[in-house]
Amino acid sequence: MVTVRCRDLAFEHIAAILWDKDGTLADSHAFLSKLAGARSQALASKFPSIRTPLMAAFGCADGQYNAAGLMAVGTRYENEIAAATYIAATGKPWAEAVSLAQLAFVESDRSFVRKADFTPPFPEIPDLLRQGQQQGLKQAVLSGDTTDNITDFLRRYDLHGVVDSWAGSEAPPVKPDPHMVWKACEQLGILPENCLVIGDSELDHQLARRSGCRGFVSVTWGGSPPIAGADAVLEQPQQCQMGTFSQPLKEQA
Repeated sequence: MVTVRCRDLAFEHIAAILWDKDGTLADSHAFLSKLAGARSQALASKFPSIRTPLMAAFGCADGQYNAAGLMAVGTRYENEIAAATYIAATGKPWAEAVSLAQLAFVESDRSFVRKADFTPPFPEIPDLLRQGQQQGLKQAVLSGDTTDNITDFLRRYDLHGVVDSWAGSEAPPVKPDPHMVWKACEQLGILPENCLVIGDSELDHQLARRSGCRGFVSVTWGGSPPIAGADAVLEQPQQCQMGTFSQPLKEQA
């Protein structure tokens, strides 16, 4: 067991950290904004009236990126359903609207052959993950992205050797279903009460609370707002330290 310090708060007896990926480990906001534009444009070629409201639904209205918006925290399926809803509003049958949204997503995604190339880890993240490994922590990545994309990200940046487990959201359970945590804990051989969830969205917060994890740490270094009710908020990765410390801090309740 390890002590994890997050600024002036200490989480004792931690066996594992469960990390979010996009916006937490990976600098993905610029990529997701461009991807939202490509998907909206692909649909606007057939349905011009939906581009502006669809970009707003994605959280990318007026050239601004909402780090708490649908592109940032939603799964691919949820984004497809949002797009299909706007297509259906033009009078298309629902099944056809879903199919058109899926085809447009596939078409636009071809502009970004390998997501990992566009979403590098934040500069201090590799060292932080390696610090966790050196201290004996288990580490998992639980993401709204696909498992294939998580795997490629970890391999692209030589991080697969420091992460023990990862799961995406192409199939249930997905955030904030607590089974996502419980499944990871079973794989890691640990208990949820000895886990810390670190992420940048309300879904990460709900995941931690519903699954009975020790705590939730909200990160803002990717531009996301602090999450209300988080046990701690980190502005920079170096504000998180792991190990055995002689100087006591306020312990998480």
